[in-house]
Amino acid sequence: MVKFYTPALLLPIIYVEGRNESIPNWGGVLFFFSSKRIMKEVFRMNENRQIEMTTTSPQTDETIYKKPYLVIDGCLNEETMVKNQVKYVKLADFVPVLTEEITHDDGTEERKLFKVSAVHQSGVVLPEQIVSADDMQSMKWLLQRWGQYGAVQPGQSVPQKICHAIMSPQADVPRTTVYTQTGWRKIDGEYQFLMPTESSPLNVELKGKLNRYCFDKQGEKDDLLSVYSLLEKSFGPDSILLPLTAVTFLSPLNHFLKAAGHEPKFVTALIGKTGSRKSTLAALFLSFFGRFTSSDLPLSFHDTANSILSNIYHLKDVLTCIDDFHPAGRYQEKEMRSIAQNISRYYGDRIGRGRLNCKAEEQVPKPPTGNAIITAEFSPEISVSGTARFFEIELKGDEIDLDILSSFQRLAEENKLSAVMMMYIDWLKETYLNNEKAFVKKLSGMFCKFRQQYTNKLLEQKINTHSRAPENLAHLRLGLVFLLKFLQSYNYLKPNEYEKFTERLDRILIESCRRSAEQIAEEDPVTKFCVKITGLLDSGRCYVENKNDFGGATQKGFIGLEDNDNYYLLADAVHAEVKRQCQEQDEHFSITKKELVKQLANEEILKKSGERNTTTIRSGNGKLMSVIVLDKRKVSQQMSGDLCPPSASVESLPEPIPDNAAQGNVVQM
Repeated sequence: MVKFYTPALLLPIIYVEGRNESIPNWGGVLFFFSSKRIMKEVFRMNENRQIEMTTTSPQTDETIYKKPYLVIDGCLNEETMVKNQVKYVKLADFVPVLTEEITHDDGTEERKLFKVSAVHQSGVVLPEQIVSADDMQSMKWLLQRWGQYGAVQPGQSVPQKICHAIMSPQADVPRTTVYTQTGWRKIDGEYQFLMPTESSPLNVELKGKLNRYCFDKQGEKDDLLSVYSLLEKSFGPDSILLPLTAVTFLSPLNHFLKAAGHEPKFVTALIGKTGSRKSTLAALFLSFFGRFTSSDLPLSFHDTANSILSNIYHLKDVLTCIDDFHPAGRYQEKEMRSIAQNISRYYGDRIGRGRLNCKAEEQVPKPPTGNAIITAEFSPEISVSGTARFFEIELKGDEIDLDILSSFQRLAEENKLSAVMMMYIDWLKETYLNNEKAFVKKLSGMFCKFRQQYTNKLLEQKINTHSRAPENLAHLRLGLVFLLKFLQSYNYLKPNEYEKFTERLDRILIESCRRSAEQIAEEDPVTKFCVKITGLLDSGRCYVENKNDFGGATQKGFIGLEDNDNYYLLADAVHAEVKRQCQEQDEHFSITKKELVKQLANEEILKKSGERNTTTIRSGNGKLMSVIVLDKRKVSQQMSGDLCPPSASVESLPEPIPDNAAQGNVVQM
């Protein structure tokens, strides 16, 4: 190693090479040497060392980078011109090399990543790193990932020069596209179904909790027996297996239903007490798209709402599950109920959350693109519109045959179910995707036809339900119909079985819709208010005085007056009492007093005074009171469900034709 000597180093002991003499730093001795002699000796030694450097030629490699970068003695250098002379400036004690450029494509955005390898001057091979474009600009990752080996030479522009050197290799760098979203994608003019598959030429990666989604191998005709068995009351009743099978095989149709303007907008909810095998069933049907068990379902109500939304965007045209709605305690129930509300909105509206990046620039929304199952011990108590976005399947502890279920679980472990789904997807591609526009038009026509049929049936049976219900039922029937067509193409279905299975599904869906209508009615804030206020009065927790005999004195729990026909209630007091009781009973009642009064008026339970919803009355003692007047008869009717006029969307439809016979049970509401 070359040493350079300075006058400062000569102060303690002066050592002159070649003379074997050392001069102690004694006060008077230094005066024997003039400063001129000392400086002359130092310059002579430095000159000798520089001669030694020039006689040792450095190892140079100009084949790695494009100019002006090169490698000298295992270090990254930059070639510069200073006063018409070539100079070499060292940038780093290592040689970084770009080995691959990776594009992550999530269907909405493309993100660049760079794979960088490096060797330190000392010979240490540094760990290969994958660096984002943003990190590559700042180059702070060098120290964060390589520690002291990643240190660079001082200089404000040195990190940017190292970045430029990495991006300037002489050799061609492989460029790879990694797809981070499943489902249908048109690539080079041809539709491909993206899914992590070892034999696929397309690179699809799902990270984190989604890494169990995959296809393994193509199925064979004999594998179709497992799907046919699901339709024939194998390990559970039709009311469970047919809807779950339908939503599973509906999922690969999502892309084209969206193009038709009829994307599914509901969530399937498996409701049952602990031990009813909710998670096990969900895992079995998810195994058509990968390898799942009840203990490794992809998402959970213990995740945050933002995490769930971020993950479900990547699961396009497949089925997923948000598991384990079982709140323990008021705070956890409030949190999980909020997540359930968000899930119903995500899938019910198919819109992503609007976001801004760190530069206050609007980001592209990423809505859900597949279908979902949730598992819950009881139906999440959310708003009426939120409940309408759920299709509920009730489970009982003794409905599942565990021995037969175990045989299906073995099929899932052997990838037989995912093999069938691969066959189904290939069949869709070969049968319909040679003419995409015709397929989209066909789906639209079938959906509208089924929706009209279910609307007529609900009207015939006087089932007053949310306007979303016929759409949800039509989507489930679409999923089953295409599965039946698929089985028919392989001669796995007898001619009369097509109608048999669709009729069985119709009965199940109509009955489910009837139960859902009852639940939605219970969730209606006006109905809940009428039920609660009647309960408060019956229990004595609140009381009303006779309007004509009221003397003015009140006690705790006083909420108004009454006569034979009407209640004259203090709006603030009665709203506060109902809300307090709901909170004590862990029930949802978030409607404001103003909105409650408005809805009572819309239902004609509240008697208006001209244009006003409140009325000023004079009690028996002459005291003026501002109250809301409720019709007692209509309050009772609202609680009993006698008032169930069809919704506007149903009333506007034409009368059903006589040939359309009603299916299912007639329900008088």
